[in-house]
Amino acid sequence: MSAARNDPAFGAYLRRFFPTMALYVVLVWASPYAILATGVTGPLLWVIAILPALPLMAVFWIIGRLLIELRDEYIRMLQIRQALVATGFAMSAASGWGFLEIYAHAPHLPLFTVPILWFAGLFIGSLVNIVLERRMGER
Repeated sequence: MSAARNDPAFGAYLRRFFPTMALYVVLVWASPYAILATGVTGPLLWVIAILPALPLMAVFWIIGRLLIELRDEYIRMLQIRQALVATGFAMSAASGWGFLEIYAHAPHLPLFTVPILWFAGLFIGSLVNIVLERRMGER
């Protein structure tokens, strides 16, 4: 699979991903500081509060672009399977935790935890791909 990483789509993905995540880090730090420092309220508060989410939203678009731009259909399938595993993991964890909150009085987790779980699920999806690739290689 390392040869597949030479696909220009991965280069474009990285050129989009890293600046977007750098902006995310800046906004995660700057937004609460700006809110506390200015005491802003009303619609402007909502605008400032949503700013850190915008780069995360862009990352989902960036991943979608990667899937569209990949030339090798097998590599695309691996990436899609990875994303499906991530989606299943994040949605299952969010659903399970939601019921724990309601019925077992588990502490509330903010909704921005779900994309974090999804990104963790991408790692799990990559492990699934590795295991399945090895099994196919043994045949």
